Amino acid sequence: MTRIDFHSHILPDMDDGARTIAESLSMLKILKNDGVETVVATPHLYLHRESVNDFFKHRERSARVLMRAIEEEKAKGIEYPKIVLGAEIYFTQGLENLPLKDLCIEGTDYFMLELPYAAFTRTFLNSLSNFIYSCEQKIILAHIERYFDFSDPKMVAQVLAHGLTSQVNCDSLISARTRKVTLKLIESGDIGLLGTDLHSMDRRPPRFKEAEQIIRRKLSDNTFENMMNTAQMILSGEDIEKY
Repeated sequence: MTRIDFHSHILPDMDDGARTIAESLSMLKILKNDGVETVVATPHLYLHRESVNDFFKHRERSARVLMRAIEEEKAKGIEYPKIVLGAEIYFTQGLENLPLKDLCIEGTDYFMLELPYAAFTRTFLNSLSNFIYSCEQKIILAHIERYFDFSDPKMVAQVLAHGLTSQVNCDSLISARTRKVTLKLIESGDIGLLGTDLHSMDRRPPRFKEAEQIIRRKLSDNTFENMMNTAQMILSGEDIEKY
């Protein structure tokens, strides 16, 4: 079993995540100590802030700098998790016109979608449904458990009813306030992926091991291992829908 952090803002000076190469390496070192072997880098893409072309240029530059630093560390005998490039795309009108295939996580036909931080409305749900049904690529919903904080649970349930793969943040498991609903979503099969959604050493640091221990203790070893296997299948290009 390979431990995979499926949501991170590890790329330096890319978005509101890691600010410096040193901070990226510090967080990667923590993840390595937690047994994480692969980290999916999912920097924010907000279309109202930058174009897709600018996003690609920025991500390539940031990833190149980080990879160079990792190679220099490897020469000293220091190992870090593998980095896989992706994006966290904010849902907005016109998303269907983007080159979504190019925005998928490397080697897959899956991309990560972030929903708006506002109470879900009927208009929004209809717009999201139309997008889901017209999308040729596969969608991963980022930190779906968060939306229960400000939206009608019945409306969040309608999003989950589409049967999309969903990801949960480690912090939502660690926090006593959100742990119960988060575990329930994992147990029901509504959530299949785990991510730190790390941003910095002081604001949402990597806490993968703590979340793993909670899943194993509160649910089962198999539950955690199945989440990691799902992540591995996606990164290997397999279709998890047939399993």
